[in-house]
Amino acid sequence: MKYTQGIIHDWENKLKDLLDSELPGRFAHDLMSSQHRQDVTPIKIPTTARKAAVLILLKESGDTWMFPLIKRPSYDGVHSGQMAFPGGKMDDTDEDIIYTALRECEEEVGIKVDRSQVIGRLSDLYIPPSNMHVVPVVATYHEKFDYTIDEYEVDQVVEATIDQLQDPDNHTEYKFKTPKGQIYKTPSFEVDGHTVWGATAMMLSELLMIIEKLD
Repeated sequence: MKYTQGIIHDWENKLKDLLDSELPGRFAHDLMSSQHRQDVTPIKIPTTARKAAVLILLKESGDTWMFPLIKRPSYDGVHSGQMAFPGGKMDDTDEDIIYTALRECEEEVGIKVDRSQVIGRLSDLYIPPSNMHVVPVVATYHEKFDYTIDEYEVDQVVEATIDQLQDPDNHTEYKFKTPKGQIYKTPSFEVDGHTVWGATAMMLSELLMIIEKLD
């Protein structure tokens, strides 16, 4: 879907309204998740899950919107080297989950986002391998992205666009291995040579489904 300069703010307002209404949730998530993921994900998020937040930061780019993704460094963990949104777990000192998302974005990629720029949230998502309850926060940004990367948390920043995600040529399949060594296939996105899968792809699936309602 294309957007012009003249309707950009109207697009923001409409998206905000849609985020305040009923969300597609798990239906959209399952479109970009493996059968294995669907089988092991409970209907309700466990109360013992650790709370976390990510920030989906949308910025006008020509006749579409772009947003930063990060590539995690390689390490001995379940999310090693994966593509993700800036984000992390909620600290005890965080005032709320929105604060968590904004704080993590500033810490990881150096972009300070004001709370007034937040336009809503996507559906909460449970990540079984790390027992995380993730809240995707959506905000808009109108300044130049000037990154200061925390190299411990971020290997690199990759700027993706809505157009790329909507292009069927960028819809792929990714094979992943579980900690027990089992291999499964899952739907994924290709963004400038990077494969986006798992929770990040599931969140993007919901975002795209909501954006389609703006037509």
